[in-house]
Amino acid sequence: MNSFSSIRLHAEDQADDADRLDEINLAFAAAAREDAERFEQIHDIGGNTDNSHTRAIRAAGRLADAKKIFAHRGWDVLPQNIRGQRILAWGADMAFLASPNNPKRSVRNWCRKWAPWLKPAELDKIIAGTGTTNKRWNDDQCAAVLVITVSDRTTLGLRFIGAEDDPDHKVRDDLRREKNAACQRRRRAANSSGSKAGRPTLNLTAEQKKAHVREQTAKRNVRLRARRKNPSSPIRVIGAVTGFSVTQKSLTPWQSLGMSKASYYRRKKAGTLPRPIMVRAIEPLDTDGIDFRVFGITGITIKAGTRIVSQWREAA
Repeated sequence: MNSFSSIRLHAEDQADDADRLDEINLAFAAAAREDAERFEQIHDIGGNTDNSHTRAIRAAGRLADAKKIFAHRGWDVLPQNIRGQRILAWGADMAFLASPNNPKRSVRNWCRKWAPWLKPAELDKIIAGTGTTNKRWNDDQCAAVLVITVSDRTTLGLRFIGAEDDPDHKVRDDLRREKNAACQRRRRAANSSGSKAGRPTLNLTAEQKKAHVREQTAKRNVRLRARRKNPSSPIRVIGAVTGFSVTQKSLTPWQSLGMSKASYYRRKKAGTLPRPIMVRAIEPLDTDGIDFRVFGITGITIKAGTRIVSQWREAA
């Protein structure tokens, strides 16, 4: 009887363990789903974040520029050749990026407008292909597909498509500098007073000019005499100067130690600066009553660096 009870209790424990394990697995699955949703929100997988919004604006601008190009070339639809196929694939990618909310509908509408000769199967194949392409088109790559040069770009006023004949941007940079210079010239002309650049003229007569020159020369001579008399900075009230004194320039810490400024601060940071020597007046040695010959001493010299402070020698 006891054996049956123990078996039943063991089976119940196993069932409880299985239920607890199921709860743990469900909790892990819910946490994994939350992490996946959070990852999609952060990395813009199927969402509409600021990054996708910027890409959509750029793609829409490129499609608008392409419309200008087609109108300039007299195209109502794309040509049915290899060039037209390349432009069609490029336009499908741009249409996909231009409408993040419903990209497939955007691709279908753009292809129907510019390639009405496509069969339904071909259109479906293009729409399906836009889901796997990387769509990393830069401005010059777009220009290579559409065959756009710097001259075309300038003539049509394209903003979102580059130029295939200017890979290093040198020509476009020169044009941008010329355009900026012309803009600055127009701004200066609009804000100009019309007078000649520099200090305005005084419109003086011949006598007034001579008097003005004499006055300026007199002031200049007064300042020159004041600078010769007083080596300090110029003084505004020259008449108040009654005397002067020159203060000797004190030595800097590194000059007093005989080293450069960089060496001083480097050794100060490392704590290896030499300690200053405090020199005090030393009275003459009183050697009365001391027989230095017992110790073999015949002279004593006290120095501060290389300078002799005091000295004693045994009398001959």
